[in-house]
Amino acid sequence: MKKILLILLLGLTSVIQAQAQPMKIDWQDLQGKVAPYQDPFAKLTEDQLYNLSVYGRITEMKKLFPSYDITDSMLKEAEDAKAQLIKENIDIDEMFAQRDIIMEKRKKAALVTNDLLANKEIEMSGYMLALEFDNGEVSEFLLVPTIGACSHKPIPPANQLIYVKAKKSIAAGSPYMPIKITGTLRITPSTQDLYLVDGKKEIKMAYSLEDAIVEPFIATH
Repeated sequence: MKKILLILLLGLTSVIQAQAQPMKIDWQDLQGKVAPYQDPFAKLTEDQLYNLSVYGRITEMKKLFPSYDITDSMLKEAEDAKAQLIKENIDIDEMFAQRDIIMEKRKKAALVTNDLLANKEIEMSGYMLALEFDNGEVSEFLLVPTIGACSHKPIPPANQLIYVKAKKSIAAGSPYMPIKITGTLRITPSTQDLYLVDGKKEIKMAYSLEDAIVEPFIATH
């Protein structure tokens, strides 16, 4: 009987310990589910996307800024791009009609969060983009998925940014230092001003994590 009770006790202890462990997640887990939609631009090659952007940009410049000095070489570049798209059976008018619709759907998808992670104890890695420094140490920062995000690279979607307040400040070894964070994830859409060399940027984020345990991240192979 004692042996059975011991086994049950050990089993219960293991369950409690397992439950106490933070959930290890990655950046894809932060993305909420969205209704699937067809993106006609996904099928285009890089050259086709480039030709569309060239033709669209110069065409819109002619329409919106008629007084702007559009050179003959720019007009020829636009016509060459158009001719190549027609040759490849790309419906230019349909693409431009779909552009605004797709952009709006992408914006909505960027804001969708994973509600299953709300108030869960999580562990994940990323790169630290400091918001403030205090004698070389950082206690508030953005956790971003890639090096250079928000500064010299495009700003990630809101559901790919986490605003972090560390339980204990950490020495900022380098810009975009790889780190691991552990703590309770909150879904708290907010906006933060980020001051960079080239000016101020308004950053939208969908998640936050306070009293986080922050550690340098060392990749294991």
